[in-house]
Amino acid sequence: CANYGGLFIGTHAAEVLGDYGAGPNHTLPTGGTGRYTGGLSVFNFLRIRTWMRIDREEEAQDMVEDSVRMARLEGLEGHARAAEARSLRVEPAYRKSS
Repeated sequence: CANYGGLFIGTHAAEVLGDYGAGPNHTLPTGGTGRYTGGLSVFNFLRIRTWMRIDREEEAQDMVEDSVRMARLEGLEGHARAAEARSLRVEPAYRKSS
């Protein structure tokens, strides 16, 4: 079985030791949530922050083109135009004359 909250391995790995002595705690997932999460840990209380840094406009152009393409495939024209505005290779739609 691949869906479990805590796995006790070894002849002497009693659940009580995992709950109170050797393990992270007594709080394990219930209601089928073991399919995507483990027991409660310090990570449940950390705020995950992501960030990116792009300093070289020229080196980011492949990513800009990918972003334009992906945004349009998802039907997010505003996102596509925001990426397109950062393109050094394609004239953005808002600058094109009709």
